[in-house]
Parts: sequence; C-alpha cells; structure tokens
Amino acid sequence: MLHNPGYYLTGQARGKCGTTCPLRDVSPARRGLPRALAPARKAQSNQKLVEPRQPLTVTQGLFGGGKKESSTATAPPPDPADAGKWWRANSDLFTEVHDDNAFYNELNNSNKSFIAVEWYAPWCKGCEKSYPEVCKLLRASDNLRNSIKFMKVNVEELPKPMVRAQGVTALPRMSLYRAPSAAGLDPCSNAAPPRPIAVLDIPFSKVKNLKQSLTTVLNNPDSAFAVDPNGFIMATGPALSPEQMDKAAQKRKAEAAALEAGGASIFEKLKAAAGLDHSDKQPSQPAQATPASSNGTGTSTDATSSSYLAPFVRQYGEAFTKARQDFLQRHPEYGYNGQIDELYPKEVGVRMKPLRDGQVQQHYLDYTGSGVYTQSQLEAIFDELRNNMFGNPHSQNPSASLSTDRIDEVRRRILRHFNADPADWQLVFTRSATGALQLVGETFPWSASSMFRYLRTNHNSVLGIREYAIQHGGSFQAIDESVMDEWLGAASSSPHDHNDPPAEGSPESPTYSLFGFPAEDNYAGVKFPLDWAKNVKQRSTEQHKWMVLVDAAAFVPTQPLDLSKLDADFVDITFYKLFGYPTGLGALLVRTEVVPLLHKVFWGGGSVALATPGDNFHTMKCKPSDKLEDGTVSFLDIISLRHGFDFLDKLGGVSQVQAHTEALRSWTYDALSSLRHSNGAPIVEIYGMHAHPDCDKRQGPILNFQLKAPDGSPLSYRTFEREAAEAGFHVRTGAECNPGACYAYLGVKEEEVEALAGEKEGCDDDIEFVQRSIPAGPRKSIHSSEHLAALANSTIRLGHPAEIAMKWINVPLGSVRVSLGYMSTFEDSYALVDFIRTTYFDRQASYS
Repeated sequence: MLHNPGYYLTGQARGKCGTTCPLRDVSPARRGLPRALAPARKAQSNQKLVEPRQPLTVTQGLFGGGKKESSTATAPPPDPADAGKWWRANSDLFTEVHDDNAFYNELNNSNKSFIAVEWYAPWCKGCEKSYPEVCKLLRASDNLRNSIKFMKVNVEELPKPMVRAQGVTALPRMSLYRAPSAAGLDPCSNAAPPRPIAVLDIPFSKVKNLKQSLTTVLNNPDSAFAVDPNGFIMATGPALSPEQMDKAAQKRKAEAAALEAGGASIFEKLKAAAGLDHSDKQPSQPAQATPASSNGTGTSTDATSSSYLAPFVRQYGEAFTKARQDFLQRHPEYGYNGQIDELYPKEVGVRMKPLRDGQVQQHYLDYTGSGVYTQSQLEAIFDELRNNMFGNPHSQNPSASLSTDRIDEVRRRILRHFNADPADWQLVFTRSATGALQLVGETFPWSASSMFRYLRTNHNSVLGIREYAIQHGGSFQAIDESVMDEWLGAASSSPHDHNDPPAEGSPESPTYSLFGFPAEDNYAGVKFPLDWAKNVKQRSTEQHKWMVLVDAAAFVPTQPLDLSKLDADFVDITFYKLFGYPTGLGALLVRTEVVPLLHKVFWGGGSVALATPGDNFHTMKCKPSDKLEDGTVSFLDIISLRHGFDFLDKLGGVSQVQAHTEALRSWTYDALSSLRHSNGAPIVEIYGMHAHPDCDKRQGPILNFQLKAPDGSPLSYRTFEREAAEAGFHVRTGAECNPGACYAYLGVKEEEVEALAGEKEGCDDDIEFVQRSIPAGPRKSIHSSEHLAALANSTIRLGHPAEIAMKWINVPLGSVRVSLGYMSTFEDSYALVDFIRTTYFDRQASYS
C-alpha cells in the first residue's frame, strides 16, 4: 500500500502528512509547498468547520459522480461542553471505543457484514480537516450506514503495537474489516481477532474517493482487496480463509528461515576457508547473577510487625504502646489495612539505620521535598533493565521500538492515574515540575495586553513565569486568597473589575492572560479550591481569554487529582515527589485544544521533522509530545515510572495514601499543638489550616511551625535543623522556596527582604532573622532601617528614655517544615513529638 500524504493547515503554518510523524507544523519561512493551499490558509487559522444542522441533500457526484442520493439524517445539536472538540461532533454516526478490549469486542459482535474504523488523534490537523467530510458522506448515504458499522478510535488510547498491527502507521486512516459472522466464524469462539481487509489513507484530498471504495467492498462481499496507488480499493479475487492466511504466513516464515539458514551455511564455509573456524572451543558460560535481596545487601528482611515495633517499645516504654493503641482505634484508615508495619521495614526502614548508639532508627519527614523509593520498586526497575534492551526511541530498530512502546504505555498509565481523557489532555515529559512551568512560560501566547496573575503563596518556579510576561510587555500581579474571592465574586456582573487587563484583543485574535495557583502550597500544605479554575475561565470574553495553570507538584503525592473534573489548561507534576525515583523527571499536562496556541521558540532533536542549516526553514512534528519535548527524552527513567505506580496500586491507590497521611497529620497536629512550656506558653506555633472546620479539605499532610521560647521569642530554625539531623530526623527548614507563604505567616515585609539583597543568598546561608524595633506602647512596629535613619538625624543621645523605649525584636525568615507521605509511620510522628518535647521544653532564645 502506498501512502500519498495530504496537506493540512494550522494557525499561520502549513504541513504535510508523513508516515513516521503523520502530521507536521511548518515554520513561516517555508519553501516548496503548493501555492494552491495559500488562499485557504487565513480562513483555516481563524475558523472552525461546523456541521450544518439542517437536513442534508448531497449529490453522489460530490464524492465521485453518479446519480443523486438523498437522506434526511440530521446531525444532533452540538453539546456546549464539546466546543472546540471537533472529534466529538457527529458522534451518532460512530461507535467509539476507548480500549483494546472494547475494540475487539465491537469487531467480533457486529450485526453488519463489514466494519470501518476511522483512526484519529485530537491533535491531528489532517484528521480535523477530513473528519467533517467523512461525516457528510455518511450522513448523505443510507446505504453505507445500513450496511457498514462505523467505529472511531483515538490512537492515543490503545497500545501502539496493537495500533500498528491494524496497519495504522499514519493519520488519518480508515481500516476495513469483514465481520466474523460474514466470514463464517463464530464470534463467540476463541478465534483470532479479525484482520483488516484493507487500510485507506483518508486525508481531505482523498475523502472524495471513499464512497467508491466502500461501495466496491459492499459489491464484492467475498473478495480479497488491495489499495491501488491512487487510494482506491480494488477487488483482487476470492478472499482467503483464516486457515489459508495462517498457512500462507507460515510458508513465508519458513522461506525466510531457509534463507537465513542458507546464509549462515555460506558464512560458516567462508570462515572455515579463511581459517577462522574455532568451533572446537567450548563456549564460555555466562556468569551466574547473584540473587537480589529485598534490601540490596544480601541479607533477609522478613521483619515481622512485632520485631519492627520492639525497639520503639524499649525506647519509649508504655506511653508509646498506649498512644499507638489509641491512635489505631481512632484512625482505622491508617496503614493500608495493616500492611505498613510489614512493608516499611523491608521497603524503606532497611535504609534508615540509626546514626549513632541509642537511636531507634532515622525518621524521614521531608516527603514534600522528595518521596522515598522502595526496595521492591528498585528491584523491578533494574530487573526490567537487565532483561531488555532499550534504545533511543527516535529510531525504528527493535530496541528503539521497545522503548517507544513502553513510553507510550507509561503515558497512558499516567493519564489513567489522573482520570484524564487522552482526547482532552496531552502529556509532555519535562526535566521536572519547574521545567514544565518554564515550558508554559516560554510557549504561552503573551502580548503587551496580557497579565500573569497568581496567588501569592505559589512556589518560586511559578513566580518565575512573570519574567516571560514582562518580556512581552505584559504585566503581573500577586494576590491573596481574600482578593481572589472578591475577584471571582464579581465575575458574573463585572467581568472587568479588579484590575483586569483591558480588552484590547478581538474575537479573531483575543488577548490571553494566565492565572496560576497551587492545588496545595508546598510551605504550609494549604489546599486551594480547584473550582477556581472554572470560575476564572468564566471571566473570559471574546476579546480577552483567561487560561489557568494549576501547580499540582505538592498535591498529587497524597491527594487524588481527577482531571475530568478540573477545568484547567495546564497542570504540572513531578514524579520523584510521588515515589522517590526517578529524579529529574516531571510532566506538563496540557489541554489538547490549547496546544495550537503555544508558540515554541527553541526546537531541536526529536521535536523537528525537517530543517536546513543555511535557510531559516524547519518543520515541527505535529504530535504535541513530539513537538514540545526537545531532544531524546529520558527514556529509561520514563520506563521506570510504571514500577512506582505499581507500588502505589499495591497500597490501594492514592485515595488510600490520602487516608493514611490524613490520619497521621491529624494526630501529629494535636500532639504538637498540645506541647507547653512550664509557664503554659506553647512550644510550637503551627501554620496552615489545621484548625479549619473542614481541615481535611483545606489542609494537606504538612506541618510547618516555628519553635517558641517561654517568652514567645522565636527559636533558631537553623539550630533545630542541625539538632534534629543529629537525632536522625530528616526535615526541611527555611522559606521552602515559597516566599509568599513564608513571609505572610511570619510577618516579614517585602521591603525588609529586599534590603537583604547582596547579603542573603538562600536557605543555606547564616542570615535567618531580620531585626525590627517596636515601641514600648501599643504602637505599630518600626522597621530597623527606618529607626536607624531617624536616630542618625536626631540629637537624642543613646540611653535617653525616648531611645530606651524602643525594643528590638528578631523576626525569622524561615521556619520548620515536617511533611508526611505514603510511607510515613506513626512511629515517625511519635518520635518527632517526643524529641521536640524533651529538647525544647523551657529553652530560652539565644541569638549570636
């Protein structure tokens, strides 16, 4: 079968279908493309093909000549929710399937003699252009609809080897099948699934041939078929039975084997003639692999629950035993139905040996910094690497094809994990969540009228996107949650209140603005309403469109994220926060309908299909992941992801992780907040929404706190980090890359931070306080720089009562973050609370 590619249009670019990458974008500096396409270019970039709602009367001549054939079949009214989703129009004409089992089931249980399957991808511009014409053809022909069962399959939803086995190596295509009943087979038997009798390319230019080809099939029900170079189906004689086809295949296989054996014989003779035959030597025996143990050390780790808990009982006594029993009674959702006591010692605890005598074990409490990998996860990963050869997926050789297939499997697995329809969402692998956010900033359709508005409590990596808005002449604005509620509350009545950008765009070329917020902030673990995404987008007008970015990196390790219910345009995640390994790999989930709006600047590696070194010419691949992923993806890391998801499934999925971590958060918060100095003052001040009536909906499993002296002065968080590390606790201190949340909770002013420019370099330097003076009476605090400037211009001597009335205080620039995750245990939380109680009881503040 010859593939005659068709052209398509997208935005300001033009591309050509190909077999390796079926559809491609073309840069504005293009050469050698048909001039006949130019007039349609502008219209195609600004208009969508819309199916008419009135009854159709279509002449057969439109599809190849002949007499008129009328039909009263009408298209159903479009669903407003499907606006912009061309593949969901005319759904009444097709049976749509979403997995391989449904595909084979529909093929094997057809009440019609033939089945035609249209293969498409939501991002395929050639598919988008030809699909309405195919629908017009079917709606105009009662005979075709009554005689052939039409199916529709998104290639992103089925395994790629299975798609290729149906002859689909380019898009758009249609494969034709003879129903099992028509072939004399029992559809209920265990016979092999039907094979395509013909595979057609159906770009826009060839849809006109489709009716003639389908009619040829109907008029020759017992024939075999072939496709001529012009794209027409031809009858070639009696069809072979499945047994005859199997025999023919076996014959070809035997002939190939004979040729291979003959070649080997000749090769052996040549070696012998050259004196290179050393067959008398015994072949070397392969080295025996050392069986891998569950802890990687060659020792057994079949620890029972009692042996795991015994050291804690010895260390903490009866108080621990009673606290644990009370906790389990209050929180039966903890521990994955009792699995945690067996899993933790084997999977994580084996790497958390005590740092010194007298310790029970180390305690990992930095899951927001990074998740932990498990022993069985690593064993599965390296077992797969040991037993397979994976190559660069940009090739077509066996190792490259294996990599491609596994990567596609992982993409589908991730989309299923987030309940994301592959037609609605595209997954682009990036170097991290930060890389995903950078990709949004780089490709977003900024203009001088654009605004980047974001919640103040975003991660630094979200804040950094504002540089792209500024670069394009746009503006940015940080807002608090209270302002957010006010802004959204005015959406329906006053769409341009609250400093919205002016509507300087047009319906044909609107202005795009971006709003970004975290699903859960990484500082205090506060969760924000996900329906903000829908509410923000409702503020859009024809001239000004709001798009929404949700930073989900801190959210998804412990909370279910259902993308079928999230009306965002971009979602970023990172995988090492989910299950520890691999690092340096994240993903951007982007709406399919948004992809054509993205303006990619840099191109290279696998993202480009054609390029010339001398002229400014290049064509981009059109599959979103191919176009947006530069160079060779980290394919071994991507392949390893499935083993991390396998372990999460073993625990019962992320909903079980959510229940497990929420039980620990609740207990740890109650225990920490009850700690008191001898004078009754609290030892810790905890930030977040832990005391909120709906804390399970507003608070994630993060406890961010400040240690307090008996007089209320802050204790050094840097000292706590050092002392906690010596005691075997893995925690995070500082601003945790979230200055908005940190400074808001601690009461640090932005001008105080800006005054430290050139002195403080990050969380690892020695500056952890700013000094501020406050009056003796109930007056507003005064910043130290203001106070010193006033003293410098004053004649009041030091020691004067007016000067002594000012009191200097230390305001911390960071705090302590304890974050819980899927392998956290009650023992971790209990040990932390005991450490803080015994170490910081009645400790006085000391600043040096």
